[in-house]
Amino acid sequence: MAQEVKSTIRPAIYARLSNEDMDTSKRGVSLSIKHQIDMLKSYVKDKGWQTPKVFFDDDRTGTNFNRKGFQDMYAEAQNGAINVIVIKDTSRFGRNWVQSGLYFEKIEEMGIRFISIQESLDTADPKCPALKMLPFYFIFNEWHSQTTSEKIRAVLTKQAEQGKYLAAYAPYGFDKDPNNKYGLIVDPIAAEIVKRIFEMRLQKISQGAIARTLNAEGIPSPSAYKKEKHGVKQDNARAHKWSSSSVVMIICNPAYCGDIGRNKVGCASYKNQKQLRKPFEEWIITADMHEPIVSREDWQKCQDMRKDDKRIRRKADGQTAPFTGLLKCQDCGYNLVRTSTYYKLASGEKVPLVGYNCGTYGRKGNTACTSHYTLERDLKALVIADIREIAGNVIQDETAARERFYAIKAQSSGARINADKTALKRINKRLAELDKLLQAAFEKSILGGDTSDMFAEYARNYEAEKQELTQQANELSTSIERQSQTENDVDTFIALMKKYSDITDLDRATAVDLIEKIAVSASAVIPREITIFYNLMGKVQ
Repeated sequence: MAQEVKSTIRPAIYARLSNEDMDTSKRGVSLSIKHQIDMLKSYVKDKGWQTPKVFFDDDRTGTNFNRKGFQDMYAEAQNGAINVIVIKDTSRFGRNWVQSGLYFEKIEEMGIRFISIQESLDTADPKCPALKMLPFYFIFNEWHSQTTSEKIRAVLTKQAEQGKYLAAYAPYGFDKDPNNKYGLIVDPIAAEIVKRIFEMRLQKISQGAIARTLNAEGIPSPSAYKKEKHGVKQDNARAHKWSSSSVVMIICNPAYCGDIGRNKVGCASYKNQKQLRKPFEEWIITADMHEPIVSREDWQKCQDMRKDDKRIRRKADGQTAPFTGLLKCQDCGYNLVRTSTYYKLASGEKVPLVGYNCGTYGRKGNTACTSHYTLERDLKALVIADIREIAGNVIQDETAARERFYAIKAQSSGARINADKTALKRINKRLAELDKLLQAAFEKSILGGDTSDMFAEYARNYEAEKQELTQQANELSTSIERQSQTENDVDTFIALMKKYSDITDLDRATAVDLIEKIAVSASAVIPREITIFYNLMGKVQ
């Protein structure tokens, strides 16, 4: 190596630390930002170079390069203010092997010397052995981040399955249990507001109307209450007011029926740390972990109402029609739309005549579908009679009814579960094969059988397939779990039938409580085919 001219050296040092890099056995001391900077300064001083410019990022992941300290250093490099970059090891530079390689190439193109102390890497020496291993250092760094992320997720998942509540503050309506750091106890003051919110919602009052009522009465919002109780600052003034979203957050939180819900949010990947809210189906729910504020039945009703709200249209008096969104055209699958007209009695009195017809037929005429007109009063009478008949059978011989319901559930879900289990087994087998292929490809590359570029291509293809299969496996597992709730579904359905055994009228709340959908045949079909599909059970009669 040619003797360097020290006066022309314009060094910069870069340090980075994130939680994934902490040495827990030494409480992070060996990797602390201060320790890194002191070590790098000492290295520069021993070289006899001028005082370096210092750049660092504390508590920032290396999986992306959108870091202020790094970007400030890169800007200085582009401006020619520095010509040497010194880091402790390549993982401080980054843990995304693709972006690490790209930034390294750009730095080299600028003629900037790159030094990594731990790997004994110095680009001033083109024969430096570590330089040939640099692509693999970058890959190992990313694998470390991925493995760490997987381990952390596994720990959090285990804690979620155990029902441990780990957040710093309890949900509105609860306090942290002083005798159990993972438990919750009811806050009697806020709990009364929670109960009232659920009561109003069960009365079909919208979330927005609930929020307006609470604001009008001067009831502090959850954020304002937390600030008042715990001294937590909240800069957003709007957070001190109730909103429909804050009401929804309460209604959707299973904590209020005694459960702990975890895995509600997550990152797109270990590289993309943007927080995304997950669908309810992916939450990890641990039941009966603390005293509930509302009954499980009322909580579930509110969830069903939220699903149904997307298809609700209200009558002129503000009430929701009983069958809105529940009636389906048997031929085209479109919703039946509510219509209303009047006819005159001999006395001259106008009497409303309410019915439902296929939405496709109403919009496009008989070239798209046919009339499926059905009177609301006839539908009500049919549904009430069906409910009373099923309920009567349950009361007369519950054991026989239960066996019949089990058979219905097995017929509808058994074949699907078997198919899903077979598909899941096949995917898990392929995932195990991919892990072996990744390891084999790496070993072959190390031994010189392939170039590093070839290994990178293998790795990209295998990782892409692995991510896709992992997503499919998660979806299948969720589907299997959902279809396996036969006993709970049958128990709940029997309880509902007993509850409505003496039904004489059908309002919106009852219809949503019991019915998933009703398929209606065309008007010309004689006799009319009207098939009721019940929640939890499907077609019963």
